[in-house]
Amino acid sequence: MSSRRYARTVELPDVVAAALREHLMSVPGPVEVDDDTDPRRTVRRSAALVFRGADGNPVIASTFSRTWTPVRARVGLPMRWGFHGLRHYYATLLIHAGASVKTVQLALGHSTPTITLNEYVHEWPDALDRTRSLVDGALGKRETAATSAGSRA
Repeated sequence: MSSRRYARTVELPDVVAAALREHLMSVPGPVEVDDDTDPRRTVRRSAALVFRGADGNPVIASTFSRTWTPVRARVGLPMRWGFHGLRHYYATLLIHAGASVKTVQLALGHSTPTITLNEYVHEWPDALDRTRSLVDGALGKRETAATSAGSRA
């Protein structure tokens, strides 16, 4: 696995952008953080963080549950629902709204549609029914574009 870091664009729906804009108006100024982008040389720098812990300090992995648990409870998510569950929710929301595999792949940043299908193929259960309906609609009729009523004896 490559350790290279990369940037990608994530589409932000209007409803999310509005909520984020509102949230950012309440965020205090920058804080000092340890930037370990280069693990051989950690540097201290100022960062304008989008999210912080309840104490206003940066959220760190070892104490993230102290921030996540009350938020998860407040919005009514199940006890065992982890933060990564939001990504799965996003993917399944797109799928059940009719998004293609390619659309979901791009939204999630998967390198190939195969990765998306391997993870979410079960979320497209009506795809086979839809396929059968399309073929039945095209071939199951007595008259199709390929045959006219006059050519049948």
